[in-house]
Amino acid sequence: MKTRAKNAILGRLRAATAAGFPRVSAPTIPRKPGGGVADFERFAAVLTTLGPTFEMARTPEEARQALTAYLAANDVKTAVRWDHPDLDAVSAAGVLAEAKVAVIAPEELPERVCPGLAAVDLGVTAVAYALCATGSLVMAAAPGRERGTPLVPRLHVAFVARSRLVPDLPTMLERVGQGPMPSALNCVSGVSSTGDIEFVYVRGVHGPLAVHVIGLDWL
Repeated sequence: MKTRAKNAILGRLRAATAAGFPRVSAPTIPRKPGGGVADFERFAAVLTTLGPTFEMARTPEEARQALTAYLAANDVKTAVRWDHPDLDAVSAAGVLAEAKVAVIAPEELPERVCPGLAAVDLGVTAVAYALCATGSLVMAAAPGRERGTPLVPRLHVAFVARSRLVPDLPTMLERVGQGPMPSALNCVSGVSSTGDIEFVYVRGVHGPLAVHVIGLDWL
């Protein structure tokens, strides 16, 4: 573009915005009628139709027993886990140690993190929110909460505290908007799957083969 043409365009832009840019009003997020229920019954009903499994723990001991049983049933030898208060509440690190599961620290992963995580049996996380309307797990990345932990290993266990249940996506967005945004916010509905190749439904193509959710009823 010639200098004269460029200056002409910039001049028109300056003239058009001389009074300042218009202020856009805050958008209103549409809500679905009857979408205000946030309880484990509704969340589990939707979640399990998408492939994940669910069990309720009413005490920390029940949560530890649930994780121990899952590790044994799936022959878990290696894992990565988040540093999160909800995991501390059930002593998840202690359960993994007692089961002799080798927990890999983020700094121990190879330079290419995703192939390294793909060789790990299990990712253990909590959630930022759980959406009852869609059965979705919302996971926010942070230091000690690597975004690949729930997305790459062959299995994923998520601990969901009752206090993290929200009725729907608009409610979650409103709450997220009240604080600083995380570096990544993943909203996961169901197990990893695709139907792109000739409409053949395949699970586990680009993520966990199975997702198991343990509800923490007291937290």
